[in-house]
Amino acid sequence: MTAVTLVLADLAPFADIESVKAQAMIDDALATAARIAPCMTEETFEYPAAAKAILRGAIIRWHDAGSGALQSQTAGPFGQVVDTRQPRRGMFWPSEIEQLQDLCKGSELSGAFSIDTLPTFTGAHNDTCSINFGALYCSCGAVLTQALPLYEYGT
Repeated sequence: MTAVTLVLADLAPFADIESVKAQAMIDDALATAARIAPCMTEETFEYPAAAKAILRGAIIRWHDAGSGALQSQTAGPFGQVVDTRQPRRGMFWPSEIEQLQDLCKGSELSGAFSIDTLPTFTGAHNDTCSINFGALYCSCGAVLTQALPLYEYGT
């Protein structure tokens, strides 16, 4: 049994969907969400209500997809076509995918970091090195050769 459950009664207040179709939509949404955010399938998942809300919104939007109209208006030689239909492009919007994945992160803080392992050399760079002109990178190779430039001018 997964932590996130969605049943036909969860969709009823928002849309009148035939039960067979609604169950298929629920199954598709849960399967797709499990692929995007695998933590939802664990019993210890902390935010099942939030995940249910995201899934329900996607299902309702899917149900409404395609509704609208294609209207054509003409006046003499001028005409325009207005398309208000909503095609279905995918189960979840990118923002919903991000929200589901954020639910898997939980409350701990994490993020990217970097550690600079190259030593900073001073005074060893060639006069033409980009560092001497204020850049943040070495173009003369002194960093690679342990404080000696890869090339020298003159001799």
